[in-house]
Amino acid sequence: MYAFVRFALVVGFIGSVSLSTISAASAQAPSDSSAWHDTSSKARHGLAVVRTTDGKTVRSYFPVNCIGFEEKISYFSRSPEVRPFPRIQYVDVKKIASATIRGHQLENMAAAGAPDVLALRLIEGPVELFAFSGSVGDQVPLIFSVLNPALAAPTLLAHLGGSAIERNRWFVRRNGQLLALTHGNFRRLMSEYTADCLAVSTQIKQGSEGFHYKDTPQIINLYNQFLRETATR
Repeated sequence: MYAFVRFALVVGFIGSVSLSTISAASAQAPSDSSAWHDTSSKARHGLAVVRTTDGKTVRSYFPVNCIGFEEKISYFSRSPEVRPFPRIQYVDVKKIASATIRGHQLENMAAAGAPDVLALRLIEGPVELFAFSGSVGDQVPLIFSVLNPALAAPTLLAHLGGSAIERNRWFVRRNGQLLALTHGNFRRLMSEYTADCLAVSTQIKQGSEGFHYKDTPQIINLYNQFLRETATR
């Protein structure tokens, strides 16, 4: 269990939490015109548009320094930079279907058997890659640069490797089917998953350098490149 979860347990906050619901029928402007403005780049929480598992769309302020969330999410129902400052609250991840934080998409991994995990989408394409990592969440900001967003994905991938890799959790989705990768199932599952691309599949099956669990982002990029090239032939 990670830092924000431990803090939640210490505080002892238990029970359901109400987020600020956006009603299409009553789209009234907030009394505080700055209520739905994003926070500054130094803030620990940023504006998030959230879809709940019961179909509601809400706005809240979620942490921006976590690569995914597990079990509970700390949040503010209105801007933490506007007085009177709101109190911090917590919501169960299993109540969140998806969230968009400053252009970054996170989704609940219930379809892969992990309803308590909200993972960050790292790679789009024929195969999408989602990641959850509790080991670098307090070191790496979710949004690296608004001015140069092209740096965000490579920087995330770099931090998700190395010493943090043992606690990374990967999820892949193709044609709507979401699968969870683990150290135990990686070689078998991914060699079968990429079976139509022998150049990738064989390397995974043999455990070649650069084709291990920690190399999942690079593998997905290679496989997506193969699928795109195949589709254009």
